[in-house]
Amino acid sequence: MAELSLHTLPKEERLCSRKALEELFGGGHRSVTAFPIRAVYMPNAVGTVRIMVSVSKRYFKRAVRRNRIKRQLREAYRLQKELLQPLEAGLDIAFLWTSDEELPTDKVSQKMKNLLCRIHESVSADS
Repeated sequence: MAELSLHTLPKEERLCSRKALEELFGGGHRSVTAFPIRAVYMPNAVGTVRIMVSVSKRYFKRAVRRNRIKRQLREAYRLQKELLQPLEAGLDIAFLWTSDEELPTDKVSQKMKNLLCRIHESVSADS
């Protein structure tokens, strides 16, 4: 049953506070890119990993296409978030889509795994 609860994305793991978003994008953040996904992250005081997903209207005018990519990103994170579990510190992470093309779900999952591994290495090297 514990494994089942590991692959969820509850409200506590979603980054939706305006203050937290201003801190994340205001300065003092780091970023890594695995094209077409860019991850902007910084430590938080909450102690948990919180995420947000963003797809620009500039590249995808139709909301249906934007929402599909957001679903792919959230699902890829949800299935691979255990890569960040060994961290003691909390993180705020924003995943930004930087391309004007859609990708198959398996490619998005590979890119997400790459990003999460690189974030884990970077944060553990700083600790």
